[in-house]
Amino acid sequence: MLPYIVAGEVAFWILLLGGLSIRYLLRWRAVSTTLLILTPVVDLAIVALTYVDLSRGAPSSFSHGLAAFYVGFSIVFGSETTRRFDRRFARKYTELPEAELPSVPQRSSMQYWHRCLTASAITIALLMIGIAVAGPADSLWLIYWIITGAFIVVAWGAIGPLRDRLRSERAGQ
Repeated sequence: MLPYIVAGEVAFWILLLGGLSIRYLLRWRAVSTTLLILTPVVDLAIVALTYVDLSRGAPSSFSHGLAAFYVGFSIVFGSETTRRFDRRFARKYTELPEAELPSVPQRSSMQYWHRCLTASAITIALLMIGIAVAGPADSLWLIYWIITGAFIVVAWGAIGPLRDRLRSERAGQ
């Protein structure tokens, strides 16, 4: 399963960077848009492969849980990642003034924590489906990842505000 996840991650970056390169270097907007739209298809493929593997009787592994985690967080944070790269490419390869560059949301730590909570909820839902497919006896690693998903939410909730406070203290000096 791990090779599929790695291949999915590589495919995501190829589609993202390829789509943006085609958009800004070759000015082929339609092809670029098609490549960028395909990035979520990678997530669907990873989820499908995970469930097919589990349904064929494979006991859950670290990789099955990682696949759910990857997809859950990619669903929530993927579009913003794409927009941030789009802005960087536009800044580097166009003459657009700052105000006309593609927008990127500015979020507070609390907003990012809510996004983390959403990503973890999606991840846990995907893991629960995996448990239903594999059966509870073969789900040790899926349960492990459920615990990890809950811990990430708690850790993010603690670290985010701390990071903001340290940044504001540095900015004030």
